[in-house]
Amino acid sequence: MALKNDLLITFFLLGIVALAIPRNVVSQNCNCAPNLCCSQFGFCGTGDQYCGKGCRAGPCTSSGGSGSGGGSSVANIVTAEFFDGIKNQAGGDCAGKSFYTRDGFLNAVSSFPEFGSGSADNSKREIAAFFAHVTHETGHLCFVEEIDKSNAYCDKGNTQYPCAPGKFYYGRGPLQLTWNYNYGAAGKAIGFDGLNSPETVAKDPAISFKTALWFWMTNVHSVVNQGFGATIQKVNGALECNGKQPQLVQTRIGYYTDYCKKFGVSPGENLSSGPCTSSGGGSGGSGSGGSVANIVTAEFFDGIKNQAGGDCVGKSFYTRDGFLNAVSSFPEFGSGSADNSKREIAAFFAHVTHETGHLCFVEEIDKSNAYCDQGNTQYPCAPGKSYYGRGPIQLTWNYNYGAAGQAIGFDGLNSPETVANDAAISFKTALWFWMTNVHSVVNQGFGATIQKVNGALECNGRQPQTVQTRIGYYTDYCQKFGVSPGENLSC
Repeated sequence: MALKNDLLITFFLLGIVALAIPRNVVSQNCNCAPNLCCSQFGFCGTGDQYCGKGCRAGPCTSSGGSGSGGGSSVANIVTAEFFDGIKNQAGGDCAGKSFYTRDGFLNAVSSFPEFGSGSADNSKREIAAFFAHVTHETGHLCFVEEIDKSNAYCDKGNTQYPCAPGKFYYGRGPLQLTWNYNYGAAGKAIGFDGLNSPETVAKDPAISFKTALWFWMTNVHSVVNQGFGATIQKVNGALECNGKQPQLVQTRIGYYTDYCKKFGVSPGENLSSGPCTSSGGGSGGSGSGGSVANIVTAEFFDGIKNQAGGDCVGKSFYTRDGFLNAVSSFPEFGSGSADNSKREIAAFFAHVTHETGHLCFVEEIDKSNAYCDQGNTQYPCAPGKSYYGRGPIQLTWNYNYGAAGQAIGFDGLNSPETVANDAAISFKTALWFWMTNVHSVVNQGFGATIQKVNGALECNGRQPQTVQTRIGYYTDYCQKFGVSPGENLSC
């Protein structure tokens, strides 16, 4: 009973604070307009609180236009000598020799401040990996467009980003962006008409490098710590990995190890093994030797539920089987080394435990707030529908319901209650939110995950007691899994 009363007070306070958030907030997923910054908390706007410290994308003012590089900026690593050293290996008549410039790359990096973040060594490895793929895709920064332009790369089944009549979506730019859905999404994120004017990527140098970094940060950045092989899988794994084109894989590895040597850092492990030669998945994430199912045992899962009251709806709604079934749709969850896998799973369940009161609540107690961002036109609120917290992570806001539904396969805008009625969908929404917003920062410490889940309301001294509660669950679960919790626990 005390738990419920405490949670009632907590949700009431959260509602008050949520209503106080400035109205230039657009989306926690940061699909900001080109003139807006994505803040450290994942909201869109202008001014120091959005474009200053921790700014994640857009016209940020804190990165100095060169990225953080974990203490050594991207500009200090990608010197003129390094950049031109790649170009100088291309023929004199290459279009890319005048199109691709170091300044253009650094200007693009200023819109993606998390690129090359982390420790100094990790920063160097990521930059080496990026340029290894760029070198391979463009022939040492020679090609701006794909040589064979006969393939339109139009996925007619993609209704979100439909192909424009007469337009081709073949490879263009530093990473040779292909397919209508990539052009559409990149254009939306960066600020150009990727569907109707895909040629922009081959004509505008500023846009060109931004599309490459957009693709990298959207698809590759989160797996860099798994080894270079994982980045090959993300860039062109379907055509090259699992023994399909071993010579091309070795070529990419050659560039990567060469650049690591130039940067004075070891290339690390798993250069072509692991993610590039094995699809994994199985029980939902490899955990590098220990599957998610082996870590989240029945004893662990039920141990959380057993701390909730007997009349809790969640006790019958949330099940270990339901969680594991959902994980099978997100095979990168709990990936990485055995220790990193355990830490990510511990972090996920720490937040789930806090948000649901030990898997007790399926819906938010206070349902008076509709959590409708009327300024979001991509995912407009349906009449009479409320988007308050539901499910293991207590998914909120129309834009999250809309995007989750689109990704998972349910009508999140018109039927948000599905998250509280369908146990399979419920855990999938939690994992969708996690993989979309949180997974990429797990290696930065548990504090970074708090920032992503509810940082705007709790971090920077706003609710220190709530932060400590989350940390307590996390350290407890790490202890249960036999792994150290790591550093940077708070936010």
